[in-house]
Amino acid sequence: MAGGDRRVLIVAAVLIVAVAALNLSLSRSRSGRIEEGIYVGMRAPDLIVTGVDGSKFKLSDHRGEIVVLEFSTMWCPYCSKQIEALKELVDEFGEDICVVSIDIDPSGHPTGDWVRMMGITWFYGHSPEAGLAYKVSYVPTVIIVDREGVIRYRGAYTSYDRLRLLILQIGG
Repeated sequence: MAGGDRRVLIVAAVLIVAVAALNLSLSRSRSGRIEEGIYVGMRAPDLIVTGVDGSKFKLSDHRGEIVVLEFSTMWCPYCSKQIEALKELVDEFGEDICVVSIDIDPSGHPTGDWVRMMGITWFYGHSPEAGLAYKVSYVPTVIIVDREGVIRYRGAYTSYDRLRLLILQIGG
């Protein structure tokens, strides 16, 4: 390897390490505690959502569990695909994980009939405010929160295989 190529690789490696260290330090306060926020590596802000059946979901009540949050709308075709992936996830992991779907459409409100028709067996609520709080800019948005309340994944439509792998890596 030529000297110039080696220098480029060394500089690239140093930059990668520096960016990783910066990301880690940004998610922690001076006391070493994890900062609250909506991005990977941050402690998920609490949220309370009312379900279509009138029940309540409060994220902080589920510490000690892996929580899969799905922000969606009833009219989104990718959200319907996401529901199918979540069905498979629930079939495999059952009570070992907590799946929560939150419709964020301010102009529509899902009903229990629609939830049953879709075959959804987990909590399904409606909260445009939760979408705003988590700065959801596209649907579906999937967020996985670990047992300590830290966001470990945030992304768009996520296949069953990818969800399964993420849950297993987190410790599901």
